[in-house]
Amino acid sequence: MREPRLLIVEDNEEIAQMLALFLGSRGYKISLAPDGAAARQLVREFLPNLLLLDVGLPDTDGYELLKEFRQHVRTRYIPAIFLTQRSKKADKIAGLQLGADDFITKPFDLEELYLRVQNAVLRSDRENLSDPTTGLPSGRVAREEVAAAQANPDRTAVEFRLKNTSEFRDLYGALANSDLQRYTALLMNRVLNTIGTSDDFIGQTGEESFVVISAADRAEIIRKTVLDRFDNDAVQHYSMGERHSGQVKVKDPAGQERLLPLVKLEAVTLG
Repeated sequence: MREPRLLIVEDNEEIAQMLALFLGSRGYKISLAPDGAAARQLVREFLPNLLLLDVGLPDTDGYELLKEFRQHVRTRYIPAIFLTQRSKKADKIAGLQLGADDFITKPFDLEELYLRVQNAVLRSDRENLSDPTTGLPSGRVAREEVAAAQANPDRTAVEFRLKNTSEFRDLYGALANSDLQRYTALLMNRVLNTIGTSDDFIGQTGEESFVVISAADRAEIIRKTVLDRFDNDAVQHYSMGERHSGQVKVKDPAGQERLLPLVKLEAVTLG
């Protein structure tokens, strides 16, 4: 079952905890950031489906934070809602001009807030802006980024594809397969956080295919690092799995030992 990820950027601890408890009880996975610095870190690690931003933060304001997110390719597509005490029309217009999806003033009704959050997430899904499982840009967004990279000799797009997932899904179910997709997205994200730049793009081109776009001279080291790390961790996706070269020995629900092809990740450069 899907559990959308929500990053709440709020310096008032009481309000933050109230929102986390309320929205968490309604099926959202919550991460909290008390200031802009924490938000910058978490948005790169957490890959949220939605940002809920206070305007008045101790180290910056929410407007500047969203403006910054909208300038970077890896965060520009995340839906965002402002939640603030500012109620003037000019404040609302300023937020919407920056690309916010909604603007809610304090005090607010929790049920109304929940519906606005839900609508923003569903709208993103409906417009195929991001994949609901991984939170990565998908559909039209991913296609446009790939096309732009292919027209730029200084950029390279590498597509990664999960393989041998049908046997994995048959053994562990659709939810485990979704977790595998989410793991793959986070792995790529961690690699770019370590050896990439803020201009690098990660998107989803299909249910089990992903694309990373980077500077042409960094593409090969990124590709190799992603593949090596996935291969090193592959057996960990299997309960009590024992690796045998490109296969894994597991026990099925009946307790019978089976030898299955190990899930793997392949990569191809998109010309």
